[in-house]
Amino acid sequence: MPVPPSWVESAVVGARGVRRVDYASDVGSNIVPVAGVLALFYVGMTLVHPLVLGSSLGPVMNAIAGLSAAIAALVALLVWRSGLQRQWAHPVMAGLVGLTTFNAGAHMVLSSDPQESVSFLLVLVGAGTALLSHQWFFGMVAAIWLSWGLGAVLVGGTARDWGQWMLFMLTATVLGIVINMVRRSSIDVAAEAVRAAERAATEDPVTGLHNRRGLALLGREVVGVARRSSDAVHCSFLDVDGLKAVNDGLGHDAGDRVIEAVAKAIKETSRSTDVLARWGGDEFVVIGLGSGLPPRDLERRIHNHLARQQSDDPALAMLRISVGRSLLEPWDEGGLERLVWAADRDMYVRRATSGRLLPNVFTVDGTFPPSS
Repeated sequence: MPVPPSWVESAVVGARGVRRVDYASDVGSNIVPVAGVLALFYVGMTLVHPLVLGSSLGPVMNAIAGLSAAIAALVALLVWRSGLQRQWAHPVMAGLVGLTTFNAGAHMVLSSDPQESVSFLLVLVGAGTALLSHQWFFGMVAAIWLSWGLGAVLVGGTARDWGQWMLFMLTATVLGIVINMVRRSSIDVAAEAVRAAERAATEDPVTGLHNRRGLALLGREVVGVARRSSDAVHCSFLDVDGLKAVNDGLGHDAGDRVIEAVAKAIKETSRSTDVLARWGGDEFVVIGLGSGLPPRDLERRIHNHLARQQSDDPALAMLRISVGRSLLEPWDEGGLERLVWAADRDMYVRRATSGRLLPNVFTVDGTFPPSS
């Protein structure tokens, strides 16, 4: 049963490391320190409240602060000991932000003091730092504003009492958004640097195809997918004959252009789910699910593509392509290395026994010209 292309594409994308930036992992790594600091902060508040709020409000706020400290400490302990799945990173961090929002609202309502709005300002700025997902960040910003507005209604007072605090809240919201954008941007830059390093390690600089290391990573992924789905894997080994003559006669820049043209032809004759790699100087490898094209058909298609480009680069007329193929059936032993080796051997056998290489010009409809 053939594997749907999306399965292969998922495997290839995962192996390449080409993925969306994982903000959740960054958020998850900060939960333990954030929860720990909040726990210590609320423990400190239990010592400060009796001195600042007096006998009437002190016990109530102490109970709230003590409960908040226990919750934050429990979160820190659980995440530190057992870890946290990435999909829970933002919800848990949002819960910590909600905990601080509740404390800020309790302070403001119980003290009936608009100046307690300063706690909401700190929470808005902190949310911009802690929550990197736009969905969770703006959701919590809305919740913070709603909590502050409800607290303002319960406290009461004139528009003059609350006007300046609304301006401060707007300023803190903008600051939180800016901090959030800067945090996301710095993570994006770091992630792109990692991706660039991965590409440099697995990509051929001339053709943009994978190099041997990239082929090893992705080829094993394809073989693994085939094994799990009882499908075959084909390997085509391509050799470009005539590159040395181009380099000697026209220079290495012309040789690089020729290699680029061959790589482009291989891309255009391969499926999007195939893994394409430059094996060496004038050798290429194609790995994919299924039986693939017969060698003669693949040679013909590549030559046709090169023939169309000969008017732009006459050096292409000096090339001939030889292809060998191997097949790894679900019941066969061995892996990627054996598959590539067998295709390489097949290419040499076909070239040696054919008596001559294929001609380098074919008709546009894909047929061979008459033999001389």
